[in-house]
Amino acid sequence: MSLPSESRPVSGIPSIPGSRLVRKHLDATRYEDFWFHDGSIVILVGSLMFRVHQTVLSAHSEVFAGLFIVPQPPSGTKGQEMIEGCHVVQLHDSADDFVDMLKGIYNPSHFDTLPEELGDILTWISGMLRLSTKYMIVSLRQRCVSILKARFPGTFADYTAMISSPHRKHYKSGDVMTAILLAQECNLRELLPYAYYCVARMGLARIVGDSPADISWREKAVCLVGRERLRWAEMSLSHSFLFAFRAAPNCVTPQCALAHGPHKEWRVLEAARAPNPLKVYTRWQALNVCVECIAYAQAQHQAGREEVWQHLPVIFELPGWDELRETA
Repeated sequence: MSLPSESRPVSGIPSIPGSRLVRKHLDATRYEDFWFHDGSIVILVGSLMFRVHQTVLSAHSEVFAGLFIVPQPPSGTKGQEMIEGCHVVQLHDSADDFVDMLKGIYNPSHFDTLPEELGDILTWISGMLRLSTKYMIVSLRQRCVSILKARFPGTFADYTAMISSPHRKHYKSGDVMTAILLAQECNLRELLPYAYYCVARMGLARIVGDSPADISWREKAVCLVGRERLRWAEMSLSHSFLFAFRAAPNCVTPQCALAHGPHKEWRVLEAARAPNPLKVYTRWQALNVCVECIAYAQAQHQAGREEVWQHLPVIFELPGWDELRETA
């Protein structure tokens, strides 16, 4: 995120003789959007200064509540640095991230309109997520997490809802890897199984390529092994109704009993370059069997996809879903 033009250098700030903190930031920039005339504390982050409300930040974060307690100076020593009558606190965070965090806290409508592309969403959300995790701002973190879970679901029901959405967007490979790194940094391990699934479905040249901000080579190796496991799962899944078709127990159509052996539709799946066992099969009429047999095959297919989803963490060398959700 680039800093907006609304910030300008601080002027007219009286410094306290001997105050290193204030002297250090005489050339700092006052961020106008978050320089409130009734603010009660000045926060210095990098080269930016913010005059905000202790009560607002403390209400959102116990960490801030403790951080803003001003100790009484020992007798005969100078007091804490002051700017425009406000105590000064310096934080060692990214100024861009801090601006994003304040937007999430102060602006009720900030989440009303999200970017459409995953890369833009990650740029928009990463600062808020990092600092809401660091400073334990629970409500802000939960809102950020829900946005990411809508793109990298942790349940089969959420996955089904996502792929059924008419607004679903294709993910660029670099954005998926950025999402993985962000999830690891902020302890969102529930996002990793489906994110690794997305990596495993990339072209081999892209997976083994060495692009900036990629996941580690160890993780790429895990995804490559997972890719082969997914291929096996896809073959096993389609085997039940394409390669070794069986008529439904309640089928009364003689022709269905003859529909055995490899079906021509098997070649459609076999020709796919990357395994995708979670994909919904839709060409049921191409099987040329009765409605009872189609319903039976659909039930097998659905059960198989759900089973693949349940095993997705194990496929990528991760703990089970329940353990992953405990860390979210």
